[in-house]
Amino acid sequence: MSSRDQAATNCSGGSSGNKEADDTREEWEIRRDELKATGDGHFRSKAYQPAIQTYADALQLDPTNHIILSNKSAAHLANGEKSKALHDARKCVEHSDGKWSKGHTRLAAAMMSLGRYGEAADAYSTVLNELDPNNEVAKRGLEDCRKKEQQLREEKERELRKMQEVLDQQKKAEKEAQEEKETKTKNDNSDEGEEDDLLDDFFSEVEKATEKPKPTKNTPDNDSGEEPTNRIKTQMNDLGTSQSQIDRLLQVNYEWKNLNPFYVLDIPHTIDDDSIISARYRALSLLVHPDKCLDDPVRAKTAFEQVRKAMNQMNDVDKRKHVRALIDEGMKQGKRDWKEECSKSSNVHPDNKEGLAQAQSKATMKIFAEIEQKRREIERRKRKFEQRERAQEDDEKKKETDERRFHNEWREGDRVDKRVGNWRDFQVDGKKKRTS
Repeated sequence: MSSRDQAATNCSGGSSGNKEADDTREEWEIRRDELKATGDGHFRSKAYQPAIQTYADALQLDPTNHIILSNKSAAHLANGEKSKALHDARKCVEHSDGKWSKGHTRLAAAMMSLGRYGEAADAYSTVLNELDPNNEVAKRGLEDCRKKEQQLREEKERELRKMQEVLDQQKKAEKEAQEEKETKTKNDNSDEGEEDDLLDDFFSEVEKATEKPKPTKNTPDNDSGEEPTNRIKTQMNDLGTSQSQIDRLLQVNYEWKNLNPFYVLDIPHTIDDDSIISARYRALSLLVHPDKCLDDPVRAKTAFEQVRKAMNQMNDVDKRKHVRALIDEGMKQGKRDWKEECSKSSNVHPDNKEGLAQAQSKATMKIFAEIEQKRREIERRKRKFEQRERAQEDDEKKKETDERRFHNEWREGDRVDKRVGNWRDFQVDGKKKRTS
């Protein structure tokens, strides 16, 4: 029987029934098995930290013992140290040549604790398909993995449905608001129907810039390329000077204000025409490009990056739709905030369009800022978790290296021969005394 096979059995101390078995093992093997038995006792009494330390001491004598590695992985997992449990489980599978089913179930359990249900299912499937088709632990584990994956899919589907419901409600509210506005315009004969006059002026200019000229004898056809050029020139005239746009894009707290790509491109969020958005982007890029702003190239470069970042968002149809929904919500919230402010102060007039626009802009910016803060917090937590996992893995690797070095030095030195020789001399002397 090999030393590793002997480690699979629990040592029972100095009972007479096992004396002959003890006689076939070397002294370090006896000590290893004693430590393993002590660790097993700690584990059964739920003293997981002492069990982990005792298993680690046993592994110093036999670093590749897959059974002790399996037990140490179980102790780490029971102690809430998921990454360390996964590390030991991987070493267990490695040193058992992948042929020990319990090693794979240990690996799967550690992966499940970390939420890696797909990888855990693969480990359980390896046991059932290649090693032990009737393994009950693997069967139950595989079933649990599938249930967890199904729950995750259902949660994602619920989130998507909720998001779609919100978007549908916003679209419905936008449609009702548009119909209400059209009805009001028809019934109002005065000049007070000029809400959002800047946006209406821009729409008019866009329509003029994008209107296809009627072909005449003296007019070049649409393939001449003059229409896009005229459109960009019109956009540039509407945007003003390079310096004014750089100042707008790099004003105080611009990182938060520029989270809204429609604000960066300085167009209404109701525009969804790719040709108009593209023309606006090219016109704004020409104004703030560092090569065109030699008097202020550093700030121009930063402003240009903000424009390019906004256009990347606009090129994604789903992101653009999501941004538009957020702005709609901000406009509604701003209107509610404005009405509340007007009701509290007699000095504020509800018909003040500039005040309403400022309230809507503030509410919209707040929504974008809150979402960005949540995103950054998630990223921070993710980085912190990854750093902790890497640190744990580095500690385990260092510990494993130290154990391997100690093991090699101990075996290469003459201590093993001396200790084994002393043990054999003791056995010979003992037999001589018994026979005499």
